[in-house]
Amino acid sequence: MNFLDHIRRCNAHDLTRFVPWFIGAGRAGYVRPALAKRLRDFPDVFETGAGGLMLSPSLQTPSERTAALEDVLAKLREEGIGGPQRLEPYAVAERVGGRSLMTIDRGAASAFGIISTGFHLNGTVGGGGNDGGGDELAMWIARRALSKMTFPGQLDNIVAGGQPATLSVAENVLKECQEEADIPADLARLARPVSLISYTMEVEGGLRRHAMYVYDLALPARFLPQPFDGEVESFQLLPIGEVAKIVRSSLDGFKFNCNLVIIDFLIRHGLIDPDDPDYYALVTGLRGAIP
Repeated sequence: MNFLDHIRRCNAHDLTRFVPWFIGAGRAGYVRPALAKRLRDFPDVFETGAGGLMLSPSLQTPSERTAALEDVLAKLREEGIGGPQRLEPYAVAERVGGRSLMTIDRGAASAFGIISTGFHLNGTVGGGGNDGGGDELAMWIARRALSKMTFPGQLDNIVAGGQPATLSVAENVLKECQEEADIPADLARLARPVSLISYTMEVEGGLRRHAMYVYDLALPARFLPQPFDGEVESFQLLPIGEVAKIVRSSLDGFKFNCNLVIIDFLIRHGLIDPDDPDYYALVTGLRGAIP
């Protein structure tokens, strides 16, 4: 078990096992063949095109496409397919940062293989900063609530969240900081975007094509995060060496993509350095091209 195992895990996929679907000339995502077959039963919404499925060109606006696909999803959910309803809209775009072509419920993101985005925040204390935490660098770690729909009980970054279509990334950071860790807005505004991580991972529900905006936030030694919205069971402050040890020795100690965020942090702070034989593979593996 080593750091590179997490990179490989999050980039394991075989696109020949999926059918692409398009909005106009733009590839919007990928679906498994069984779902593609079912979607062909909705000819007013999906058509068979060259190389895969096409959203009907009669659906000319983002709102028309969104409404039509939501009707399809409602029927699929009755059959137990297409993912659970999460009541959070995700933008559907051809590339990260691209124009939104429509939105889709978050619960269907992997089933339809869209590019999704989100952010993860590293909350740290100490390390020679001006936070009064001393010289030893430590990181606040969350334990996900046992009631969570996904990855219950696993370790997580202090704050993280998927990116809804209705908010900017900065607005989302403030919202999630308050909801997940009771970090007040004046403190959360000090968080700084420092990196981007991307990966494509075949998952049980479909294909996860994901980019994470990474933020760092130096927290005062006196600040104690508190579970606020029920998504986190508890927080603990761990020396960064102990955090690194958990990542290096355990595949499932942390939620799978949090391992990438911590590896990125360790590289940026010189705790994984160029003398590591896997340095090049780690650095380049954290930013895989999203197909």
